[in-house]
Amino acid sequence: MFECTSTLSLAVVLVILLLTWMYFNIRRPFGMPPGPTPYPIIGNVPTLIGEVPPWNIFKDTTFKYGPIFSVKFGSFWTVVINNFELAQEALLTKFNDFSGRPYSYNFHWFSDFGQNIAFAQPTPIWKSHRKLALSAIRKYTMESLENLIGEVMPKVTHVISERADTPFDPKEVITLAVYNILAFMCFGKNYEFKDPELLQLIKISDERTDALGNGTLADFIPAARVLPSSSVNRFRKASLEFFAIILIEVNRHLKAYSPDEPAKDVIELLLKAQNDEMETDSSESKLTDVHIKQIIADLFVAGTDTSTSSLLWAVACMIDNPDAQEKIKKELDDVIGDRPPRLSDRGKLPYTEAVIMETMRFGTTAPLGLAHCAIKDSTIGNYNVPTGTGVIINTWALHNDSKYWDSPEKFKPERFLDSTGTIKQRLMSFLPFSTGRRVCVGQALAKAQIFLVFTWLIQNYTFEKAPGVTGDVAIAGKPMIVNFTRPYQTVAHPRY
Repeated sequence: MFECTSTLSLAVVLVILLLTWMYFNIRRPFGMPPGPTPYPIIGNVPTLIGEVPPWNIFKDTTFKYGPIFSVKFGSFWTVVINNFELAQEALLTKFNDFSGRPYSYNFHWFSDFGQNIAFAQPTPIWKSHRKLALSAIRKYTMESLENLIGEVMPKVTHVISERADTPFDPKEVITLAVYNILAFMCFGKNYEFKDPELLQLIKISDERTDALGNGTLADFIPAARVLPSSSVNRFRKASLEFFAIILIEVNRHLKAYSPDEPAKDVIELLLKAQNDEMETDSSESKLTDVHIKQIIADLFVAGTDTSTSSLLWAVACMIDNPDAQEKIKKELDDVIGDRPPRLSDRGKLPYTEAVIMETMRFGTTAPLGLAHCAIKDSTIGNYNVPTGTGVIINTWALHNDSKYWDSPEKFKPERFLDSTGTIKQRLMSFLPFSTGRRVCVGQALAKAQIFLVFTWLIQNYTFEKAPGVTGDVAIAGKPMIVNFTRPYQTVAHPRY
């Protein structure tokens, strides 16, 4: 009898301890926004890794909890912002408070433990390297991008001609074009479209993106990091192959680089900055070989997936909206005729620009962006946000807020034009590249690249639905960090 009583007492104590632990595990810190109750240990992780896009779930959650709420991903509390006013507060008014990045198991490893730009904490070294990357982007956007696209587009013509008037997946040709542009900018290489090295670069990048999805359990639950994970293994294998290509290019440049000659690509620009730093014995930025590798990786990752996604959405929206496609063609014919588009044409093609902007709203490329992190105790709205709390801006919710967008589910380029037919200057609830201190470093490059490639495609081809296809083709695909369209086919008819 005594042993049974002791066993029962022990069981009761263990249950009480377990329930107490569970209570404290899911209890929100004082003053944080309300939100859905998290599960013990895993929290609200199923929201991120399910089949339903998390940005849709977050927007629906606002109907119960309001535009700001909190969730727990494994061990980490996160605040999710779903409207423009609170996003402005976090990103602009209190940009210093929320300029950090939360810990991510996979991204921490990928960035050589925080030595890149995208995932590094806001230190003086990060600021110096960010300036360097922006300088490189400005230089090659203004000086080389038009000529480079002029060299790449004939290759696009060749590929599309091989599929003349027959259905094909535009992702292949768009991906080849975008990767070639970035490879030339970073490596000084102008690949042929069938070059095995270019195809391998695209293959491993696709593998890396697909393996990561919207994150793995290891990113949110420390205990999961000791368990086998095919997703983590695939991500690391593809990433190592990607880094190997970058290092081969850096070493190739080192053999031929001369600091006395003008930099011909981003690697040479970085090597020159590193050489200048060594000569001045600067202790502020310390541009190491690892930093060079990571800056190149940042530019490639930021400039390929997002631009490819945006262009795929743009072509899909033109297929679904032939009237808009015809208006662009007329504007292009009237303003630039049959010569190639130039960056200086921006401002002269308001309807074309409105279509590109509406595409970025309608098919938001980075629906949740990159999460921020509170680096000090702060507030958003009426709620406390303790140090270390993640902050997610649901850009998709901002871009579909009926307060700012009439019938947001519809594709309406005119919403970006004022009564005189010019582009609106003040755009509320529109943040395709985020804003503030952590605004996308590749924004200028992405805008220029998308403008030049898209206008060239519409100038030279008419895109239609493949025979037998009914319904819209501009539909989101598998939920991932980058929001790609569902795979679709089109028929491209040459205009000239």
